[in-house]
Amino acid sequence: MSGLEAMSAVPDVRVADVADVAPADWNARVVDAPGGSVHQGTAWAAHRVAQGWLPRYVSFDDGRSALVLTDRKPVLGVTAYCPRGPIASGDGPAATAARVIALTRWLRDEGATSIAVDPVLDASPVYDRAIEAIGFREVEEVMATRHRLELDLPAQGDVEAALRACTKTARQRIRGATAAGTTVAPSGDEADLVRMLEMLGITAERKDFGIGSHDALMAWWHRVMEAGQAKFLVARNAGAVVGGLILYRQGGHWATAYSADDPATRTTLHGTMHLVRWTAIEASVMAGDPLIDLGGVDAPGFRREPIQGDPMFGLYEHKRSFGARWVPSAAAHELLLQPVRHRAGRLAGRAVTRARQGLRSVRR
Repeated sequence: MSGLEAMSAVPDVRVADVADVAPADWNARVVDAPGGSVHQGTAWAAHRVAQGWLPRYVSFDDGRSALVLTDRKPVLGVTAYCPRGPIASGDGPAATAARVIALTRWLRDEGATSIAVDPVLDASPVYDRAIEAIGFREVEEVMATRHRLELDLPAQGDVEAALRACTKTARQRIRGATAAGTTVAPSGDEADLVRMLEMLGITAERKDFGIGSHDALMAWWHRVMEAGQAKFLVARNAGAVVGGLILYRQGGHWATAYSADDPATRTTLHGTMHLVRWTAIEASVMAGDPLIDLGGVDAPGFRREPIQGDPMFGLYEHKRSFGARWVPSAAAHELLLQPVRHRAGRLAGRAVTRARQGLRSVRR
């Protein structure tokens, strides 16, 4: 499909209103709606305000909405990011592309130097070609993963059907963990969150991925749980925390955000994370959710379905053992609205960073 063909399929959408304060029904529009994300909601906006960003609450003339975060820096000017958005809202890739184009027109008029977008959207040539036709280019993911593994769920309450969808090995591990005395329950305890952060840090080091500032991550977990948009499941054995899972409530279902276990117990306690994930799946079945998102398993340099030898292949096999299917997703894209100024600002920012690093070195 050519860019012109893709553009012909895209409706004409315009920005109708931009507010500095979120409308009362904002989360229903962008978190709860199909394709929604907590990163489009008011909790994430407040979290980013604490880090210096300015949220703009954008409404389109097609009745849809998007959170856009803006940041102003010397030389670089205003950069804009639509985190995990604009969402599809059940309207498909052409409508999503139309909203990206509408945001681009608005931000160009606002004098922004760049815009980045990364909606939770199934991979689509219509979407890619339409936004690439106006200059967007694929960039490395801003979030941890691009693709996802989704598990379609049986009818409400049919837990046995969900269990049958698991592999024999997965069922054995779930039962083995239970027999070993491991239990899983929701938690909001501070000590449990601290332990989760410790385990996640160990996992990140082993898998070679970053989790950012520990303080910022802890603050975000508190904020999103207090907003009722996340839950924390904790696995315990003999009183000790041996695993954990944080899920977001978005798009009408639960979605894996963070998972980690205690590596010291892997040889003595088998199936801990199988039991944790199964607990989340079982709760979703009982609630009547259509699916559960088990999260991504891709990583920088491996933005594809994992194969034997890839760093995330083991995690991929683990999530597939529940019957989950691989869902290729749209990539993050960026458009430089003022390329010369943007590059100059980036160079100036790097120079400042190097100077600060040199000053710290001298002070030591």
